[in-house]
Order: sequence, then structure tokens, then C-alpha cells
Amino acid sequence: MNILFILEDAVRPPHMGCYGYPKPTTPHCDRLAAEGVLFRQCLSVSSHTLPPVVSLITGQDVASHGIQSPYDFANWAELPAWRNRRTPLHLLREAGLEVDGELVTRWGPLGFDRDENDLMAYLDAHRPVPAGCRRSQGGWFYLAMPYPTHLPYNPPPEYYDLFVPPDYHPDAATQARLDIVRTRMILHPPDVISAMEAGRQDPIGDGDEAHKRSVAVVEFDPEKDKPGVHALYDGELRVFDDLVGTWIARLEELGQLEDTLIVITSDHGEELLERGHIGHTSCNLKGTLYDECVHVPLIMRYPKGLPQGVVVERQVSQIDVMPTILDLMGVPFDLTHDGQSALALTPGPSPRGKGEQEGRNGVRHPSPPGRGAGGEGAFRPQAFAETMPAGWQALEGDNRRIWMVREEGWKLILNWDPDTREKTWELYDLRRDPGETRNVVEQERAQASRLRDALLAHMSHRMA
Repeated sequence: MNILFILEDAVRPPHMGCYGYPKPTTPHCDRLAAEGVLFRQCLSVSSHTLPPVVSLITGQDVASHGIQSPYDFANWAELPAWRNRRTPLHLLREAGLEVDGELVTRWGPLGFDRDENDLMAYLDAHRPVPAGCRRSQGGWFYLAMPYPTHLPYNPPPEYYDLFVPPDYHPDAATQARLDIVRTRMILHPPDVISAMEAGRQDPIGDGDEAHKRSVAVVEFDPEKDKPGVHALYDGELRVFDDLVGTWIARLEELGQLEDTLIVITSDHGEELLERGHIGHTSCNLKGTLYDECVHVPLIMRYPKGLPQGVVVERQVSQIDVMPTILDLMGVPFDLTHDGQSALALTPGPSPRGKGEQEGRNGVRHPSPPGRGAGGEGAFRPQAFAETMPAGWQALEGDNRRIWMVREEGWKLILNWDPDTREKTWELYDLRRDPGETRNVVEQERAQASRLRDALLAHMSHRMA
């Protein structure tokens, strides 16, 4: 068994065809979703990259693994809880898989083996061994981290033209702002400043040629800018999807597609002018935990262990991805983790032979305790997230945090400054207000109190 784990940056599910978008942004991802399992509601643990990477690999909430800030990153390997720590990647290696990926040794404490930055060459080097060959070959786990949908959005002209409305003719001021979106990575309003502007050197480097660290101070006009911004973003999303298509075609040519679990997800979402800004926490310095920034795609395709064409409506979190992978492999997850295997939410027999029962409307559902670890009814109802308002670009001494608890139908957000002791609460009824525009914390006190207790209990673990 092989695992191709594709972690694209800043992907918005509502802009993907398999999530209902009418434009042809993701035909290859749509194919994989149709041939596998699509999770409709997957939540990130943060709205900048570092914490989600750690959570996806470890199956732990940020409150458990403790890696949130550039300071945490710089001292990661020396933190007592991380010295000589075993992670799920060690379990994969012990199960016979090579554990490599694209620029992955920068996440050293997670346990990757090598940086293998050319995925096509990696696939060719790991082609199946011919019959009779004396050389043995196990499987592999490869973390691909392409970058097209991260700012700046500057797709080739033919990709932009594919999505821009034919009657869209931006004036000079709008075109100037779109040019900034094409060329700058950090786009923030004038009332904040990035750590880069304050002189801090980025601990993970200056970025690649297309994504050099760069800054612009800009205030957008959402009504005028939105069509162009969406076309730029959609063009980059199609660039990413074409990369996926290239990789899938190569796996098919090598006869490895059916033996490879393909996972497609993102580290976090992306704001496209919903709140007047573009990007995510580390790009606009106005970070939030609204759904446009924490709702991420999750697609899994593996015909030998997963059903075809299934859509899971139940809310899951990034912390559930690695438990699901290990459950599919039949590898016990005997390390501390917060996630659950999402196999409990998919129809079909367990890889270890559990039974199944006929559900409503003829859909087959697992019998209790179901596939994997626990049946659907036992699956955790809440997801948690936290972020710094300026993310990776937070200034030294900025200790503000935003915390979230979300369940199907409700979201509670806490904005907290530990230095001033100021707290503000936001509650959203997601069924009536999916855009999270009406704070009902005063009107829905019972719901707010219930979720506040859950969030404070979660936070107490982090504080400890």
C-alpha cells in the first residue's frame, strides 16, 4: 500500500466542483471524490499553516501538541514534550513504508525521512518491481505540498481567462489592486504591521520564486474587486488541479493507482473579501476562525478499503485524518492522540471484517460498534481551533488568541488578549446564518453557555 497525501495551501471547498461550485476549477479532484469518499464538513485546527501540519500528522489538537507560533517552531525540537517523541510517521515506517515528501525535513520532529521534491521522479523511482526481480520493495508515504492557491494569485493568462466574467472591465484603481494581488504575499490594511516589516527573519526561509516574501498595504473595494480576485484564485485552483491530474495519470501508467490511498486536503481555508480582506491569518493580519478560513476539503480514494461515491455529511476535523489512515492500514494507533477514525462514518465492511446493516433510504451503514474505532453515533460532535490574529506574522509580544468550538449548527468564538484580560464572545447559528454575520451570543444564552463550558475545558488543557 502507498499513500499520496496532497496538502494544498489555502483551498476553499466552496470553490471546488465536488463541493458544488459551478465553474470547472477541479475536474481531477472531482473525479477522485466520485471514486472515493468526500467529507462535506472538515475543519482545520487553525487559520495558518504550522498548527494544521502538526495536527494532520499527529492526530492531535493544537491544545495537545502545543505548536502554534514562530517561537514554538524555532524551539520545537528542544521542547521537553517533543524530545525523542514517536509520531504516526514512525508507525508507518515500522509498517514497511518509506516516509518522504516535498520540503518535509523542515518539520523535523514529525519524523520524515527525506526531502524528495520531485514527485514524478519519486513515482518513477518507486515503480512496481517486475516479477522475478530479487529486489524487494515496500510501500511509501509521500506528503506533497504544492502552493498555487497561496498568495500571490498569479495564474497563467489562459487560466485567468477561463474564469473571469466576460463583461468584467476593471477600472484603473481596481486593476492596480488586482496587480497587487498578483505580486504580493502579505496584503494588509494600514492599521497593522507584519513581523517581516518589523525586521524579523522568517525561520523557514524566503519562499520559492513564485512566492517570495513580499508585502503591500492595501484596502480593497469588495464590490469592484471580487470578480477579478475570484478569477485569479480560481485560476490558481485549476493550476493545482492540473498538477493532481498529472500525478494521477502517472500512477495509472505505473499500475499503482489502485494500490495507493490518495488524500486531498488543505491546511486552512482562505478569505476572499468576505470580511474585506484577502488571504488568511498570516497574509492579511486580520485572522479569523470563520468558516471561510477553517473549512477545508477532505477527499480520500482507496478502492481496496473505501467505498466509491460516498459523501459524509458529519463534521470531522484534521485530527481525524491520521487515525483514519492507520485504521485503513490495520495499524494500531497506540500513541496519544485526540482524533478518531472516520471509517466509522462511511458505509461498508470494516477492513477487519465488521458487519454492516441496512440504513435509511437503502444506504448501508456500519453496525455498532461500526467500522474502525466506534460507530457513527459515538463520533465526536465538536471540533476546536485556535489562531493568532496575525498568524506567522505576529509581532513579538503579541499574545492575542482566537479560539473556536464548532458543532453542526453552532459555532462559538472567543477573542482573548491575556495581557489586557479582555474577552469577547461570538455565537453563530450556522443553519440560519451560514455566513456568520449575526452574533447571537446574547439572544441564545443557553447555547452559548453550553459551548462556553466545552471551549473553556478544551482551553484548560492547552494552558496546562
